[in-house]
Amino acid sequence: MKIIILQKIKSNNVLAFFLSVFFLVVLVENCYAQPTGAGQNTIRVTGTVTSAIDGAILPGVSIVVEGTTTGTVTDMDGTYSIEVPENATLVFSYLGFAPQKIAVGGRNSINVLMVESAEALDELVVTALGIRREEKSLGYSVGKIASEELSKVVHENILTSMAGKVTGVTINSTGGTGSTVSMVIRGATSMSTDNQPLFVIDGVPMTSSVNNVGGFGSGNLVDYGNSISDIDPESIESISILKGPSAAALYGTRAGNGVVLITTKKANQRGGMKVEVVSNTVFDIPSKYLDVQNRFGFGARSYTDKTFANGVIPPYNVSEVAGAGPELNKGYWQVQPFAPLDANGAAIPTELIAYPDNYKNFINRSAITSTNSISISSVTDLVNYRLGISNMTNKGLVPNSDLNRNNLTLSATSEMRKGFTVSTDINYTQNWADNRPATQERGANPLQWAAWTPPNVDIRQL
Repeated sequence: MKIIILQKIKSNNVLAFFLSVFFLVVLVENCYAQPTGAGQNTIRVTGTVTSAIDGAILPGVSIVVEGTTTGTVTDMDGTYSIEVPENATLVFSYLGFAPQKIAVGGRNSINVLMVESAEALDELVVTALGIRREEKSLGYSVGKIASEELSKVVHENILTSMAGKVTGVTINSTGGTGSTVSMVIRGATSMSTDNQPLFVIDGVPMTSSVNNVGGFGSGNLVDYGNSISDIDPESIESISILKGPSAAALYGTRAGNGVVLITTKKANQRGGMKVEVVSNTVFDIPSKYLDVQNRFGFGARSYTDKTFANGVIPPYNVSEVAGAGPELNKGYWQVQPFAPLDANGAAIPTELIAYPDNYKNFINRSAITSTNSISISSVTDLVNYRLGISNMTNKGLVPNSDLNRNNLTLSATSEMRKGFTVSTDINYTQNWADNRPATQERGANPLQWAAWTPPNVDIRQL
């Protein structure tokens, strides 16, 4: 045989030789190859594919026989039908859900429950009108924050918890308990408005202005906070921040500064009632105290040396009231607030000494925010619901500025009949505070009052 081949190579051209070998190989393969499925019994498999979260039908699920290109997809009712070998393995895959491999095992009916994939959901974002799309398919920038990031450190205002988690978003706060928190996306665009984005919670638009300031006396403005602080952080599933103008086009002119889409948690697991309890405590410590002078008393008030003749206190000159007072810790004596009284009821002069820690003694050394919540959820054939109750208690850095908030959230969905579903979302909030933070340099601002207290007065006695 080798001799014959060599002779053919010598006598014929190389191209003809390779063509002969090619056809020979094809002929041998056809002789020994067995058609797919030959010797195997084929059966028709039918079934329905639904979500394991809420039992919803899933149209468009891809179903492929493993190792082949044979496949089909579910129809609008979530049903499928496919003819496969009786010992085949079916692979079910759907966007946002974990793929499943199921051995047929001679069965004619296979119903499948698809389970959400955490990895796949990370690639999806909620866009306008609550539609979920793949981030790479969008023509604009979208920032995403998951519920796990918000619950790591719980603050009284969810905007404070979002600080530093999304690029291009600036979040500022005055720092007072229950005060307004400002959120600006991609910089301020107007000098006459507050530049705040539109907040949309489960499809319902909500404004959160930073101008919720009321008057208390002449020139005393009090900050009552903004409405976004009423949202319970534990009830949030995810947050999508639509940054571009085209992203917010469906919400009109109100969305000129961007849109913040908040999706709340729903019941998402079958298998009985689920109870979840969460407790969180956050401590706030001042990073820096106001630097005030402690060398001189306030103003040129009357004072005496402790050896002044007969202890007589001369009256002060009105023209000398302004300016710095006597130097402290130098042996000067003066009638001061809370001075002791003699037998005749007259105030006794005391030495002028400095209290350099007045500002520190006024402010609490730490603020404590405690959040406790409990939620109950269930998925049944009749109704899916999630009920959540939470309590937040904040003891602020400023004395008598405590804030308390109770939240009640309810999300329920019921399929009255096929194709007709009724859903409801309820969010009830109750707030009360000892004192709201003041915003101007008037008597209602406790921090300004503490800074202006004379250094020779012990603020702990006030």
